[in-house]
Amino acid sequence: PMNSISKFLAICCTAVLISGCEEPIQTRAEIIKQIDATGTITDAQAEILSKALVPLELNELTSITDEQAEILSKAEVYIKLDGVTSITNEQAESLSKTGGLFLGGLKSISNEQVESLSKTEILGLNGLTSITDQQAEKLSKVGTLFLDGLSSITDEQAESLSKVPFFLTLNGLTSITDQQAESLSKANNLSLNGLISITDLQAEHLNKVQHLVLDGLTSISDEQAQSLGEVRSLGLNGLTSITDEQAESLSKVKSLKISEALQPLIDKYKKQ
Repeated sequence: PMNSISKFLAICCTAVLISGCEEPIQTRAEIIKQIDATGTITDAQAEILSKALVPLELNELTSITDEQAEILSKAEVYIKLDGVTSITNEQAESLSKTGGLFLGGLKSISNEQVESLSKTEILGLNGLTSITDQQAEKLSKVGTLFLDGLSSITDEQAESLSKVPFFLTLNGLTSITDQQAESLSKANNLSLNGLISITDLQAEHLNKVQHLVLDGLTSISDEQAQSLGEVRSLGLNGLTSITDEQAESLSKVKSLKISEALQPLIDKYKKQ
């Protein structure tokens, strides 16, 4: 029996020697907790996180190396890196391979980086306060695009961005021109929560959008209600009151998100 115990101990000792004094492998939650505390990540931690099956929110991370970006690019989920304030062209190229990417900390972006990032399925660049017409053209290839930091866009940008295949959010815009509304009406799904008022003509244009969110509007005209009643899916959570005539128009919307206080009036006309 002694012999087998000795063998067992020998095997254990060898195993310990081979593995050296490695730290036990950290769990994903432990790594994220450490990142949140230090703002940094190691290559080994990036390697573990790249196998994640749930989205990674690494917003406390303030910088990454090209090597770490390359490792994280294997992740098939979306990654939030809103604490990173600048990236290299190599990092943009690597990170574009992820399941989706949020870089809300970037205040500016180069054309080369836009070229790379436009290959991403989901992209959030909410820190950008302006883009060029050329960049808008490139970004229109992104499936779902968040540009909530833009407070204004050019007519040309509106035309380009309307080609975003799935979902476009421009919640930073506080007003748009009729021309821009006409361009943006070609978008499939559009969120313009920064608008606090629209014209009747804009409502008429925008009713061609399949899924439209205008949660910044606190009131609408009867004519706007009539136009918006033709939208398939509509968000008007900011409305504080509606008339019976408006309720009747809006009751035609297949999927309407409106405040709880106004819902009974909509329901009244839905039943008729």
